[in-house]
Amino acid sequence: MLIEFRDKRRLPAVDIFRGMVIAIMLIVNALPDFDQANPWLVHAPWTGMTIADLAFPGFVFIMGVAGALWFPKHERDDFGEKFGLILRRSLLLILIGFFMGQFPLLLDHLFHPSAESLLADIAQHGRVMGVLQRLGLVYFFGMLLTWWLRSEKLVGIMAFMLLAVSSLCFHLYDTTNSFSPDNNISMLMDGLFPGTAHCYMGRNFDPEGLYGTIAATASFLWGMLAGRCLTMKNAPAFERVLSMFILGTVLLLAGGVWSYTDVISKQLWTAPYVLFTSGGFMWALGLLEMSNTFFPDFTYGFFTPFRIWGLNPLFLFIVPDMVLMVLWQLQIRGAAFYPWLWEMTLKGAMNVQFSIFLFALLWAMLWLPVANFLYKRRIILKL
Repeated sequence: MLIEFRDKRRLPAVDIFRGMVIAIMLIVNALPDFDQANPWLVHAPWTGMTIADLAFPGFVFIMGVAGALWFPKHERDDFGEKFGLILRRSLLLILIGFFMGQFPLLLDHLFHPSAESLLADIAQHGRVMGVLQRLGLVYFFGMLLTWWLRSEKLVGIMAFMLLAVSSLCFHLYDTTNSFSPDNNISMLMDGLFPGTAHCYMGRNFDPEGLYGTIAATASFLWGMLAGRCLTMKNAPAFERVLSMFILGTVLLLAGGVWSYTDVISKQLWTAPYVLFTSGGFMWALGLLEMSNTFFPDFTYGFFTPFRIWGLNPLFLFIVPDMVLMVLWQLQIRGAAFYPWLWEMTLKGAMNVQFSIFLFALLWAMLWLPVANFLYKRRIILKL
């Protein structure tokens, strides 16, 4: 992991989009009371989709867009150099994600010492998979597939094939209730690796398990195609954006058709979920590019917070989440400090749901000066 001083030209639409995804993540993670929060700010329990369910696929999609910008910069690298860079970045994401997965156990041992050692605790039920681990796997396979296939048409075909394989295996495993929350192929895979003891919160299913990586790689490939559209050589902005609008519409329509046979589920990362999110992201990124092309001053000013957040995604993914874990572990008057602070400030002053949202929004805004400090000094935490 490096701290890099950047002077390179950036694409504002990409940074703004990434910043919007980070804003959703910061707010959703910082809710002081998940039970009383507005349902749209909480992940859908099994099927359906909320605002909270847009953050993770947004990261995967924009990572694909960034991948499309990466290849031209390294077109003169030999095979070993390219493969080494891709593998290194993937492994670092996986390793950082694994460390973050053990951080709650570390805090638990620090605040509540026990006879059992931390290493023994990790070996018994430390979480193995997670968001960064899946991002690392998706990045590795998505980059290699794009490198191998080269053409946009083949990349698109491969994305649909991955969704088809993922969907088909759900149906073959259980022909009557393929997406049951009690038994499905993704759950079977989690039982084999990493095992239920190492799944999210000790459940028999991990929402960032291995099986969902298949369809998540398709999300990456759609982002890669969006990045190719965005950077078409010698093409005016309208033509580049129109290509994204057309492809986004096709994905939305395909998602609508596919939803008749498969459920829309972030937990399982189903095919309709991928198509709906990727199609919507195509439109969002296209609109941002149009706004930046025709109204650059307005776009620069209006979207400044998102653009600043979007410049340092890795830092804002890791550090605020770890700080939140500490604040939830701290105790005051027998209660966790973070929700206690909400109760002592905003809870009684307004509608409960709105107070939860406002408290989480203020948390997200607290990180804006930090991101701006890094931006002013052109510092980007990257792998």
